[in-house]
Amino acid sequence: MMKKMILAASVALLLAACSDSEEPSVNSNTADDGNGTNENSAVDHGVEDVEDEGKDEVGFTLNDKGEAEAAEVPEAEAEKILAAYQEYIDAFNAEDVDRYMEVIAEEPDGFDREDDRAALTEAFADFDTTYTPSNETIVEYEESRAEVYAQIDVSMAEPNSDKTAKQSGRQVVVFKNEDGAWKVTSLHFIGNQ
Repeated sequence: MMKKMILAASVALLLAACSDSEEPSVNSNTADDGNGTNENSAVDHGVEDVEDEGKDEVGFTLNDKGEAEAAEVPEAEAEKILAAYQEYIDAFNAEDVDRYMEVIAEEPDGFDREDDRAALTEAFADFDTTYTPSNETIVEYEESRAEVYAQIDVSMAEPNSDKTAKQSGRQVVVFKNEDGAWKVTSLHFIGNQ
């Protein structure tokens, strides 16, 4: 059952990070082995293949203190983006599928809205899950696109049981501006080992 919980945690964290790539995995005996073409790498803290938006990678840069470097963002837009991020977290923690879907882009990059809805419905029925973010930082900003970095702790519990699982890592949530509202278009997660 613990294996099922950890799998569900991974699914919940990576729902929006689904890959459209069908490339076979090839071991080239390099430091990048084990990192698929659309996965985050602990070395470069990013994901390549966001071609539709004209951007080559998603990621973040850490300063000497290990903190994510913030992008320059107009104050009013920063407030809107961070409010959208908080609503994404709050809707997930409330396990309210309809509310959560309100923060998802109409045409998200790399995943299907209805598949996402079905997976969330199942995960919410099977587990009590809580996201606890910290150090939320807008790391990339354009008028139509923004990336929010956060460190995130995920706690999962099986209802009517004492079985729990915890995972932590770094997350980049990519937003796109749809008619003046910031909506989640993809999510990328690097789990702590």
